[in-house]
Amino acid sequence: MAPGERPAWGMESCCGGGNRADITQVDIRGDGLTVGIVGLKQLFEQLYAEGLAPDDALGDRILAAVKVYNYVSRSAEGAYKAALLREYAAFRAQKESSHR
Repeated sequence: MAPGERPAWGMESCCGGGNRADITQVDIRGDGLTVGIVGLKQLFEQLYAEGLAPDDALGDRILAAVKVYNYVSRSAEGAYKAALLREYAAFRAQKESSHR
């Protein structure tokens, strides 16, 4: 994602008191403590509609999109990328099993 570019899934009401349903809790470190990610479900829906499978390159795209509306420290980017790919893989598997 280019600097200043907004993802297609948008989040116009993001940090200004947007709908709490727009926040997905994600366990980044695998220790049971979660962080709220704004717009993750919408992003995952968009990626799934594009037919994208979870892979390392997609992890970079997901992380870049998440960082548009969520703070991610540079030191935590690797953990976020791994967790977001794991969450997307689970999301995709659930979608595919519900379509059978």
